[in-house]
Amino acid sequence: MNRIAHIRLRTRTTLMVVCLVLLSGGAGATEFDMTRLPVMSPNLCLACHDVDAPTSASAALNVFGADFLANGKLWDSNLAQQDSDGDGCLNGVEVGDSDGDGNPDGNVTEQAGNPGVFDDCGSGSLVDEKTWGTLKAMFDAD
Repeated sequence: MNRIAHIRLRTRTTLMVVCLVLLSGGAGATEFDMTRLPVMSPNLCLACHDVDAPTSASAALNVFGADFLANGKLWDSNLAQQDSDGDGCLNGVEVGDSDGDGNPDGNVTEQAGNPGVFDDCGSGSLVDEKTWGTLKAMFDAD
């Protein structure tokens, strides 16, 4: 292989790698991961990231995003019972699925707070938040 053919091959390979990274990068993975939460609105990307439109250059995770990643990108009772941001509100209450079973609580259609932002508990009542999962289980028809 002559030198020019080698340079062209290397350039083509580099371009292919860049395209693959761009096509499989941030936005696609973020959207898929976001669907793993039972309630995504209104925080969307901000539930896990520091910015509302993460890119490969600005995809830093907040504390909840780091916990979600450490939990294998899995929403479950383990993650629901944590208080990732340390604001006194359990992740499950802020996300809208207090027991972490993957189903929103009652008529919940929006997150009550942001599990990745300290002191953003939302406007919902936090009374007995630690026992809400038990109460929910009593009324769920499985």
